Amino acid sequence: MSATAFALVAASVLCHATWNLLSKRAAVAGTVFVAVWSVVAALLWAPLGIWALVTGWDALGWGSLVLVGGAALLHTGYYLLLQRGYAVGDLSVVYPVARGLGPVLICAVAVPFFDENPGLFGWAGTLALSISVALIGMPSPDTLKRRAPIMYALATGVFIAAYTLWDRNAVAVAALSPILVNWGGDTGRALLLAPWLIKHRARAKQVWREHRREVFGTAICSPGAYMLALTAMTMAPVTVVAPLREVSVLLVVFLGARLLGERDMWRRLVAALGVVVGAVGVTLGRG
Repeated sequence: MSATAFALVAASVLCHATWNLLSKRAAVAGTVFVAVWSVVAALLWAPLGIWALVTGWDALGWGSLVLVGGAALLHTGYYLLLQRGYAVGDLSVVYPVARGLGPVLICAVAVPFFDENPGLFGWAGTLALSISVALIGMPSPDTLKRRAPIMYALATGVFIAAYTLWDRNAVAVAALSPILVNWGGDTGRALLLAPWLIKHRARAKQVWREHRREVFGTAICSPGAYMLALTAMTMAPVTVVAPLREVSVLLVVFLGARLLGERDMWRRLVAALGVVVGAVGVTLGRG
């Protein structure tokens, strides 16, 4: 893995932790929040997206439209499920469980479909990472009966694996611009949710008034984080990039405890050491 790819992943981790914290703060707004920030993101990133569209126009075709459309659908499901999870559960529970399921599913699919071999250390590292983030997200005994946050987190993890592999194919195999894939996905999601947003426009205005900072922060950091990750995937295998991104759980657990008052920080941080070990195994284990 090159130093450039590693730096891109590190920047992606910081952006990813930031927008998830902001999203949790606006969790009560639910689907409306996702719809509003998606529209803002589509507009904010439009100049860069249009530039990518114009410069790559000659290489685009119907297959490109299918890839971007599929990305829009998968990311829409991901954001809606994640936001619902944040509405009913802790940030430091929902986020680690969702992120922990992704790497194992990604490796299971990437090996046969993309001919990537994580190697023995890679598989061991991915398993250690996933177990560790699952332990971080383990609810305390008094909230164990609340299954909804875990179920939303697991469903979100499936979408994480699906969109990561789909988008990796778009940028690394079909050679689409990461900027175009991400902006096209945001724009497609905004269009998909537009009818629903118009129907609930009074609620949208309220969200805009009460969570404008979270809307702008998420609209900037979420696309930014993913474009950085997609760019890294053009330089390194998805079986390396995807698991390394999960180091963001360290930041999220800490932020959830310090800024949101969530409990069990030390237990989750101790378990988070396995994330570091797992990430090292993934990085060293490419065969």
